[in-house]
Amino acid sequence: MRKDVNVYLFDPTRKYFHIVIELENVPGALRSVLEVMHGLQLNILGSFSSVDSSAMLGVWSGFVEDSTHTAPDLKRKLSASAFVHDAMVVESSKGFLVDGVHFPLAFNTGTRAVMMGARPLANMLGTVNEQYGSGGNVILYEEGRSYGEDTGSDYLVKLGGDFIVSNMAEVLKLYQALGWFRVAKVKFDAETGTLLLHAEENFECSGVDSRVPHSHFVRGHLEGMVTTWLGRPMEAKETLCLAKGDKHCEFLITPRAP
Repeated sequence: MRKDVNVYLFDPTRKYFHIVIELENVPGALRSVLEVMHGLQLNILGSFSSVDSSAMLGVWSGFVEDSTHTAPDLKRKLSASAFVHDAMVVESSKGFLVDGVHFPLAFNTGTRAVMMGARPLANMLGTVNEQYGSGGNVILYEEGRSYGEDTGSDYLVKLGGDFIVSNMAEVLKLYQALGWFRVAKVKFDAETGTLLLHAEENFECSGVDSRVPHSHFVRGHLEGMVTTWLGRPMEAKETLCLAKGDKHCEFLITPRAP
């Protein structure tokens, strides 16, 4: 199931609003707000919510379509709920509405994030491959490995090594949650440290034709991540590749020979 991120809307024939509501983090709070929206007959086009547990507050943010209300009118009616602490309503300009409210973008772990389109990013990595050949592949691999070590350390602190090892298949779904690839199959032997992963729709290889394995950045990232998690040097090989015509990319990660 696809996850859409609200960035902008554009249709000169329609009127949109961006609604951001700060409300109490208690059962029934969001329902009360949605009931108000239902009464106003607002067409919700996309939304997200987040919670600050330390402050016992939550935020609901969404793009809506409506042709009968004004921004001040919506703010007043939404603020009437006893659960709402504050409300912000931004109206589109000539049918164009962009999320100019939220910054910085962050994962729910608190780490700042930057979004990029998968195809432009893959093209950027592919350009390194084209311009520098085997040397470029090494650069992509090393950059991916460094990135994997960094993010792997972050997850290691938050989840703990024992949990990761015991739940490797579930933890690897982080790649799917972030849109890198669909995790189709995971076989992990904790005793030997051997990991086999099937990655469907790998962004680095989708739409690419290659005679050799093409996923150097993702391979490096997996190697760096698993090396950090297991606490010993690992080596990742791409044994099947979508860019070569295989149904998916397959990565085999094993302990590195001394």
